[in-house]
Amino acid sequence: MTLVRHSGTRSVTCLRAVTVGAVTARRLGWALLALLVGASLGIGAAYATRPEPDASGTPAPIPAARPSVPMEDPYAEDIGYPALVEISDFDTYRIGNDLQDWEYAVPAGWVAYTVPGEVLTPPEDVDLATEVRFRPADEPKEGGFSLRVKAIDNHKQAVDEVLDKIAGFDRAYGDDYDILDQTEDSVAFTFRTEDDHLRYNFFRWFTAPGANEATLEMSIAGRQEDEPGMRALFEQFAERVVPVDD
Repeated sequence: MTLVRHSGTRSVTCLRAVTVGAVTARRLGWALLALLVGASLGIGAAYATRPEPDASGTPAPIPAARPSVPMEDPYAEDIGYPALVEISDFDTYRIGNDLQDWEYAVPAGWVAYTVPGEVLTPPEDVDLATEVRFRPADEPKEGGFSLRVKAIDNHKQAVDEVLDKIAGFDRAYGDDYDILDQTEDSVAFTFRTEDDHLRYNFFRWFTAPGANEATLEMSIAGRQEDEPGMRALFEQFAERVVPVDD
């Protein structure tokens, strides 16, 4: 009997042990399952929130709320040609069309180029052109300063030419230009070129006495360091240009 009771008691004890072991195993199994599910959900969440790769297979960056480093937008370096200075010696040329002829002054020694094309024009052929650009003989064709003269027949007043030029700069340069000066017959700009150079461009239109339409356009282009010389030449040209009637 004792053996039986003992055996029964051991059997019960073993049963309890097995029951506890089974429950513990199940609990452990559920815990492990929960951990695995949680881990998988965590991994899935990580994949769900990470940036998608772009077409090249490189992960696309997440835009920051604001740049951590201030953005700089410098201008490109200008050519090393000497700056334009005030001119004291001039050559005289003539330009015109069916509406009006003009005599105008150009810094002595500057050479002429066709517009468009930038082909060197002999002095004897300059008066035959209706648009021409002048610059020093040894200056590069790009990046320096120049004077352009054009006979026009747009049948517009100078004030309308000014407004048209501003509208053209607005279309061409958007936010990358500023108006320095503006009058009824002139306008001066600064602007950023496609290759990131800061450029200055002054325009003026001339109307013969008694006429209603502007028939001559001139412009001077240059760099920031050329501005004082550009302004001086701008005024000198206006003082010397003369309408011609023959």
